[in-house]
Parts: sequence; structure tokens; C-alpha cells
Amino acid sequence: MENALFANVQKLYDHRLYESVIPAASLLSTLLQNDRDVATLEMEYQVMLYLANAHYKERNFRLAHQQLESVLHTRRTMLRFKSACLTAIEMMNGQFTDAELRYQLAVCYKEVGEPAKAISTLQALPAKGRTPRINMLLARLHHHASPGSKGKADAVLSYKEVLRECPMSLKSIEALLELGVDGIEVNSLVMNAAPAPRNIEWLSTWIKGLALLYGCKHLEASRAFQRLNDNTKLRRNEHLLVEIGRCLYYYGNHLQAEQYLSSAVMAYPNNMEAISLLSVVYELNEQSADEQEKLFTRVTADREFSPAHWFVHGQKMYSDAKYQRGLAFVERCLDMDARHIEGHLLRGNLLIALKRYGEAIVAFRNVQGLASYRFEVYKGLFHCYVAQKRFKEAQTMCVWAIRSFRTSPRSYTMFGRTLFHSSNPVAKRSAKKFVERSLKIDASYTPAVALMAEICQYEGATKAAIRLLEKQVINYPNQNLYTLLGDILRIEKQPFKALDYYYRALSVDSKCVRAINGINSLKLGGSVGGEGSKDAAAAAADTEPGRADGLATPTPTPTPSETANQEWQIVHSNEPLEMSSESGASDSNGDEAVNISEPFWQDVEMLSQE
Repeated sequence: MENALFANVQKLYDHRLYESVIPAASLLSTLLQNDRDVATLEMEYQVMLYLANAHYKERNFRLAHQQLESVLHTRRTMLRFKSACLTAIEMMNGQFTDAELRYQLAVCYKEVGEPAKAISTLQALPAKGRTPRINMLLARLHHHASPGSKGKADAVLSYKEVLRECPMSLKSIEALLELGVDGIEVNSLVMNAAPAPRNIEWLSTWIKGLALLYGCKHLEASRAFQRLNDNTKLRRNEHLLVEIGRCLYYYGNHLQAEQYLSSAVMAYPNNMEAISLLSVVYELNEQSADEQEKLFTRVTADREFSPAHWFVHGQKMYSDAKYQRGLAFVERCLDMDARHIEGHLLRGNLLIALKRYGEAIVAFRNVQGLASYRFEVYKGLFHCYVAQKRFKEAQTMCVWAIRSFRTSPRSYTMFGRTLFHSSNPVAKRSAKKFVERSLKIDASYTPAVALMAEICQYEGATKAAIRLLEKQVINYPNQNLYTLLGDILRIEKQPFKALDYYYRALSVDSKCVRAINGINSLKLGGSVGGEGSKDAAAAAADTEPGRADGLATPTPTPTPSETANQEWQIVHSNEPLEMSSESGASDSNGDEAVNISEPFWQDVEMLSQE
């Protein structure tokens, strides 16, 4: 009977009917244990193999790792007795070799949350006996689970072993660059590998683009990938489009990022990486609710929930100002993938929206350890520190941002905004230098243009501010620029022009509170500094909800689309620092303004000129 049952179990396994193998193999195993006259060590070992592998294939990892531990113990016993059947079994089925069994056991340990055991299981194999797949898993375990420099060094060695045999492993290349290995070294390793294909110049450009990306040179990285898209036959490849969009998104050029990411989603509608990034970019670009809803509907139609799916759900709740529910979704995302960068950033923003700044700092600190190349980390930490009036730490964030992103206008704009809202008059005057540096890097960078307009208005050069904004909105129409321009024109007693820009803002967002209150002020015949305007603003602040990245302002409280999702929305005291038409507002709150010492901002100025 046992022999017939064993033959049927073997047949079920050969036909990959793993769910049927599990009960049949379990029954046979019990029979063999209770009838030692019939059982042989070889038959019992094979039944254990079938049962362990069936559990593994069915993703029953806790059961699988118990079975695999027993299998490896039995295998050692058979080796001790020099069983001839063991060699025959392993020659007939490559899944039953020692290396393969240890790989499966390591995967089980990883899935049940015991990475240290997974590493020790794989390290028991001799280095020469490790396949690229084993080295890749070992590298990932060291990279993601082992703290400190030793884990990083071991991960680098394992990734390099993968590349020596598989030079086209782009994920290994990306991981090495993320770990800080020099791009030239990685390129040399790939090109000198024995099986490396010849005449693949595009691969060197790809490596260069990734090296620039992880080196915080996001614009240069996007240009490298764009050259591949424009000049090679890789044109419009989904991975290439996503890389370009990702680089532009990291750089802060969200309009262009949207173009590439939407092209990727249109051509490849199931690419969840592109969909996740596009959902964030839509929000930053104040894209219409219809476009966001279409993207969300596409995701919800798929019943297979991955970390990316939960992230998009969380992003939608964030857009709809349902912060607590969004936090629940993003927690599910991070439970499934603890290294989901966008998920960590979204969690930080949701906690800011809920004014839980201490928890938000922890969230941003976590993502800083995972992705120090993201500007949003420093921006989020800066916001939290200022909201807690920890101005020294906020200043440190500015220094780190400028040191890390020297070729990006974002860091200079953030620091310029901080100086402009400082209580130190000398520091306030120096803000213009940093904004000019930002515009020198990118003359069309909208946050820097908006800040320069505010500075010009503060200095009395209102006409220059109007010219600057009018030129910007022609090429880069933006709701906040429309309202800023409308406010300035209202002050300058140009009501018809101001009304035109307010209505343009309303065409983007029909619930734009700032535009509505600007129109009401015009009807009342008031101005930004008039009593009627202040009364209307106070009424609006009492009735309108606040938003995640922008605290309540002395003037109308911005709607979600006006504040948190703006790239330049940096906050201090109780008002948004960006896009404010009342540039002197922070001066009236001198006790809450960012107090920056003169040596501090002068040191930063010297740093920015290095």
C-alpha cells in the first residue's frame, strides 16, 4: 500500500498539483513513521522533500521552513551513512540539491521575519557553490536586514558576485549605486565581465544615469536617460519612461514628470510603479479631480493588492483630506514592503496633516536612512521642526539640503524662503542671493519665481514682480501663481486684471478659497492690507479646513490643492511660507519667526558658492 501511495504522491508532484500533494504526502509520512518494517530512509526522505516543496510552492512558509529543517537534518544523516540514493535523487531533480534546499529555507526565514537565520543558512554554503540567485538573495538580506557598515560591505560583495556572472542584472547595478559604490567602478565591473554582451553603449549611459540619480543630481540623471530615449532604439521603453519621469519628479519638475509617467501608464496600464508615481505627481500638479479619479478607478479594478495598490489608495485619501483613513492604507503598504519610499513619505505627510509632528519626524528619519537622495525628506523634517519651534534643527535641515542638492534649485529656494521669513533683517535681505542662485540653475523653477516676486514686492519693486509672474504664467500656468498675481494687482489698484487672474485660478480649482476671498475683497472695495480684507480672511479661516503641509494662515485658509501638495510648500510658525501675497505677514509675528543668526546664514552662503 505504501509503495502505491508513494507512486501517486510522486505523480501529483510531477504534475505540480501541490495543493493535493500536501495532504497525500502528510498521510504517507505518518504511515511510514508508524510502520517501520516497510519504511526506508530513502522513501521517507523523498516524501519529506515532496511535502516541504509543496508547502513552499503554496507559500505556506512557516510550515515549509519546519519541513525543510527536517529535510536538511535527514540529508546530513544520509551523507554520514554515504547513501547512494541521495546522489541519484539530487541528479534526477535539481530542486532537491543542498543549495536549492537552503535557498528555499532562507526564503522561508525571510518571509516569516527571521533574516538573521536566512543569512546564516545561505552562508553555510561555500562561496563557490553559490549560484547568482543565492548571491542575489544574500545581497538583498545584507542590504535590507543587516545594520551597520558590515552589512553594507557584505551586500556590496554579494551584488558584485551576481554581476560577475550576470552583467545585465540591472537591479544589482542599481543596488550597488544606491549603496554608494562609484559609477565608474560599477561600469568597469559590468563591461569586464566574461559573459557581457558587446556593443551595448547604452548600458554605460544607463549606469551613469543611475549614478547621477543616487548622487542627488536628478536633472543630470534625467538628461542621461532622455538621451537614451531620443538617440537609441530603446525609445519609449516602459522602464526608460519611468526612469525619466522618476528623475524629473525627484528634481521637482512635476509637469514634465507627469508627461513621461502618463505616457508609461498609457502604453503599459499595469505598471504599478508608474501609476504610484503618477498619483503623487497629479496631486502636485493640481491635476483635475477627474484625472485622479480615473487613475484610482484603474487601480481599484484590480483585486490583487500589492504595496503599490495600498499606496495609491492612501494617496487618494490624502488628496481627499481623509487623513486618518489614508494613514490606515499606507500602514498596510508598509506592512507588506517596509522599504516603500513613497509610502514612508506619504505617512510623514499624513502625520503632518494630523499635526502629529513628533511621529512625522520619526517617519521622515526612517526614510532618510533608506533614501537620503530624496529632497522631500529634508523638506518634511524642516516643516516638523519649525512647527515645533525647534529652529536650530530646522536650520540644520537647510544646510544638509544645500550640501546634498547643490545642483538643485529646491534647496536654495527652501533656504531663501526661510531667510525671507526670518526676524533677522540682514538675513532677510540676503534671501535674494539664494533665490537668484536657484533661478540661475533653473530660470523657470516656479517656487523660486514666486519667492522672487514676493521679495521684489517687499523691496517695493512691484512692477518687476508683476512682470516676472506674468512671464511665468504664460509658460507655466499655475493656480497659486494666478492668486499671487491677483493679490499683487489688487494692491496696485488694478481690479480688472486682478479679477482675470482670480478667475483663472478658479478655472483650475473651483473651490480655491484664496481666489474667492480675493474676488470678495474686490467687491468690498478692500485690499490685502484693508480692514475689510482682514475680516473676510478671518471669517474664511474659521470656516475652511486646514491642510497637511500648510498650517492655518492669518489670511484665507488654503484648500488642499493650494497647499500641501505644492512642491514649494515649506511652513514656519502658523502660516505657509510659499505663495503668500502678504510677504510681511511673518514680520508681525516676530516671536514666532525663524530667528537665524548672521554667522549661520553667511556660512551657508559660503557653502553654496563652493
